Amino acid sequence: MEAILLAGGLGTRLHKVTGDRYPKSLAEVNGHPFIHYIVKYLQSMGVKRFVFAVSHHAEMIVESINSTFPSLDVEFSFENEPLGTGGAIKQAMTHIQGECALVVNSDSFMEFSLESFIGFAQNYFANSAVTRNQEAQLAIVCTKVDDISRFGAADISDEEVLKQFFEKGRTGSGYINSGIYLINKEHPLLNKLCGKFSFENEVLANSEYPVFAYKNSGLFFDIGTPDDFAGAQALVENHGHLFLASD
Repeated sequence: MEAILLAGGLGTRLHKVTGDRYPKSLAEVNGHPFIHYIVKYLQSMGVKRFVFAVSHHAEMIVESINSTFPSLDVEFSFENEPLGTGGAIKQAMTHIQGECALVVNSDSFMEFSLESFIGFAQNYFANSAVTRNQEAQLAIVCTKVDDISRFGAADISDEEVLKQFFEKGRTGSGYINSGIYLINKEHPLLNKLCGKFSFENEVLANSEYPVFAYKNSGLFFDIGTPDDFAGAQALVENHGHLFLASD
């Protein structure tokens, strides 16, 4: 399995921590750059090859990954200008050797079973009239949280198809986008859209092609704000079995 890690964001909400001296994904949690934990976790589940979509402070990510993981099968997709999540994924897909790739945000952590997710996706791909056309295959991991108020809650049909994401502000428990996808590199919408675009708004929200939603429960958090970043320190320490040291 190949994975694309999205690591090109500006991280403006975390500037109080980083001072914009380094990218958000290199912010240290319990003594290690956060992105290192993501790499090790994916490796533990069988991901063999990585493509990093980089833009802001790109050279720092390249140096960090190459020096810490010298034997890693890796390529870097450099954005000359920010392309948005969609544009970043589309460009990074040109480095993917197989038919599909796992796509993961590098500023959030989701505890999940890659084997189960792939099995779910392959089952629904094989039994959907639309996605028997392999190029239209797309699945997402949606994780259950106790409080959806700060997220856009996912509306998932009985057929496990993502219908929409509700606006932030709803209360109670529910499923949200964990930022993990399995997508065919020739997906029609990736081929159609150009330049800078949002994967969430232009692909996930497009009803022309189904997005199959894998419901997951597990540890989930991000480091997008100073408060989230502070909380991540304790979460990593208290769930050490999930966070393998990078050196």
